[in-house]
Amino acid sequence: MDRLLAWWHYPRIARISNLASRDVGRGSETLMTFSRGDLFRAARHLAGGRPAKALVVTGSFIPKAAHPAAETDGPLGAIELCLALRAIGGDAWLVTDECCESVIRPSVRTVLPADHVLVAPTASGPFDGWMNGVIDLAKAQGISTLVFIERVGPAADGRPRNMRGIDITAWTAPMSRLTQLRLHTIGVGDGGNEIGMGRVAEYAIEGVVDHGETIACTVPTDELVVSGTSNWGAHALVCAMRALGNTAVDPLLDPAWHRGMLGTLAAHGGLDGVHLVNEATVDGLEPARYDAEVAALSALAR
Repeated sequence: MDRLLAWWHYPRIARISNLASRDVGRGSETLMTFSRGDLFRAARHLAGGRPAKALVVTGSFIPKAAHPAAETDGPLGAIELCLALRAIGGDAWLVTDECCESVIRPSVRTVLPADHVLVAPTASGPFDGWMNGVIDLAKAQGISTLVFIERVGPAADGRPRNMRGIDITAWTAPMSRLTQLRLHTIGVGDGGNEIGMGRVAEYAIEGVVDHGETIACTVPTDELVVSGTSNWGAHALVCAMRALGNTAVDPLLDPAWHRGMLGTLAAHGGLDGVHLVNEATVDGLEPARYDAEVAALSALAR
């Protein structure tokens, strides 16, 4: 799509961005003011011309739950984006780490090829060797883009912390190092501690997010999508792709698809990141509230 022609779609995509950033208690409406227009630019990069080939990184492990596992926010959106890129003629590799693998890998068994799921070790030594393999893959496949969805990154002291301020280094592979590949980068987050939030002023995160002064991620991305939940942000990306005319993503706009995939993630142990329990919910939101946002974003896209 011609870059000038794409701007005709900006008003609708701006409405999608505003809707996705609706605050659920973490200050997303404030944080998104630092990245206005980024949803449009990110969607245009992914699908406004030649469809992108991307590494889509996700997975936030919850170590303090009764049954520790990856949370449901992030993986659902990452799976959706991978499928959207493949539907429009691009390609995508879903990337996570070994702590989150038990939830994510079986959840995508029927929707993504096994060799399109990459699992990183958490220890720094083995991670180096794994990253060398990713560099080789990116060169061989012509991968141009790196997308982080609800992926916690290093704070000012270099250590990743969850929304409760807990240092989760032991359970988190250093995925921010993938930015060394010098690919185009997109971040999706909802709480200030995710990779990409380095685009937001520290004072803003400190002012509206609990523990903001210690958890704020310092790693920026070329574009940042801030949303009430990160799954909504990823869905907003797909909706923006649809607004640019990519009708092949239409099956992913159906709230029933989202409900089904959320159930699959929960069936494999995924946790609600607020309630810390294994249930098919996201960030403590009532299903009706969560689903209504998905439906409203989809309606705007069409």
